[in-house]
Amino acid sequence: MKIQLTLMAASAIFLMAFYNTETTPQQSVNYQKLGDSLSLQAQQSLISNLLGAVEKGGAPYAVDFCNEKAAPLTNALSQKYGVEIQRISAKNRNPDNAASLFDKKILDLFTANALKDTVVKMSKGYVYYKPIKIGMPTCLQCHGKPKQDIEAATLKTIQQKYRFDKATGYAMGELRGAWKLTFLTK
Repeated sequence: MKIQLTLMAASAIFLMAFYNTETTPQQSVNYQKLGDSLSLQAQQSLISNLLGAVEKGGAPYAVDFCNEKAAPLTNALSQKYGVEIQRISAKNRNPDNAASLFDKKILDLFTANALKDTVVKMSKGYVYYKPIKIGMPTCLQCHGKPKQDIEAATLKTIQQKYRFDKATGYAMGELRGAWKLTFLTK
């Protein structure tokens, strides 16, 4: 436990030293609220579309849908609001969602419950991070344990669509990744 707390403290110091975290209270609150609102919209859009895909053709169809339509859905919201909206994960399925080293530090803090959603000031703007946890049993049909939660047909589709998939083996409530919204101000 002491080692974990020491690592969390070191990570927090790293985060503060690596990025300029000086913000006025108003700036922090505005980007916090905006990030929360936009990530909620993105989450709701993605979930409602994925649930529709599961209803239409089961989990394998939802994997196809996610492979073809998840990025365009997120990109449409990014363009609509003038912010870069991403899903990131240390155990990504889509290579475009791979977490950077800095992102992984944030994910580690989320995993340790040492951080909730947060805003980080960067030289060119602000980045808002919000954890994504496995929140519904339906999620386990594609992200759970192979053979236990994920049916063979779904696993085959995952392997065909995502050759280097790392996004399985989750249980309910576990951290799946995070929303990352980048607000450019300069």
